[in-house]
Amino acid sequence: MALSTGALCASAYTAVPRLPPFAGEGFLPGVGFALLFPLHAGTIFRSIALEFRARGYASSKTNQWRALVALPHRVHALLISLGLAGGLLLSGTFSDDSGLQATESVRGRYYAVDTTDPQRRNIEVTRSQYKKLSKQGRRAMFAVYGLIAAGGGALTLVYAKLDDWAGRP
Repeated sequence: MALSTGALCASAYTAVPRLPPFAGEGFLPGVGFALLFPLHAGTIFRSIALEFRARGYASSKTNQWRALVALPHRVHALLISLGLAGGLLLSGTFSDDSGLQATESVRGRYYAVDTTDPQRRNIEVTRSQYKKLSKQGRRAMFAVYGLIAAGGGALTLVYAKLDDWAGRP
């Protein structure tokens, strides 16, 4: 949940106008996704081991729902708040209907791709437009990462609860 909270805080930071980019903003998504790999790999291995140990127990949607409901109320509140925050931050990035996405800056010239054009041509934009589009792209990236991390954390907790229940005689 800490990964998700950190990513959503970074996304919220990029949503505030006139704030400068924070240190490490460029490589932070790569580091974040690298940290998500062990979380999701551990969850997948735990679910496979649980399925081999108690055939059909972990794959039952009823058992999964019961395990989710059995989590503490604070965890429910955290998961709901993370989901709502991620959805709100993502909806803010999609509210801009210009169809432009920042692509590159070369020797003082700034380019963006026009996603409304069927050929997806690069067009030259001003520096301020480029900065705004870059910030918007990073906001979406952090929000998506935060939602993926929250989902992975929730699955990890659900399978841990199922693993605990399956171990009981």
